[in-house]
Amino acid sequence: MTAESFKDGLKIQKEMMGDEFPQRAIDNTTPLTRPYHELLVGFTFGEVWKRTELSRVERSLVTLSFLIALNRPDQMRTHIRAALNNGVPKEKIFELAIHALAYLGAPLAGTARNTMVEEFQKLGLEPPAAQPA
Repeated sequence: MTAESFKDGLKIQKEMMGDEFPQRAIDNTTPLTRPYHELLVGFTFGEVWKRTELSRVERSLVTLSFLIALNRPDQMRTHIRAALNNGVPKEKIFELAIHALAYLGAPLAGTARNTMVEEFQKLGLEPPAAQPA
């Protein structure tokens, strides 16, 4: 991992998540945890998210899908905000919960749905309107 990857990763992370999230992570980094943090930011954001084969919108949807499947609501919260900042409409984010219902089952889809609604409310966004059956 290069210093440039970390620098690029930090820039991308700030664009996606705002300045507070990455700064809080930096502030909580110790000499022991610094190499891990640099690898995480440098590889995940400075290498993977920088690639052009998928757009940020597509990467956000894929990432949220993985987090739903892994049942990681805390990580979902961060990536819901990032997805919105990347231009993903809330309706498409919510559609992932509906799709998860078919492929992952009600418990995982329900957790995803609840996490999405909570984050939309925190951001002052109305949850998507109910779709007719």
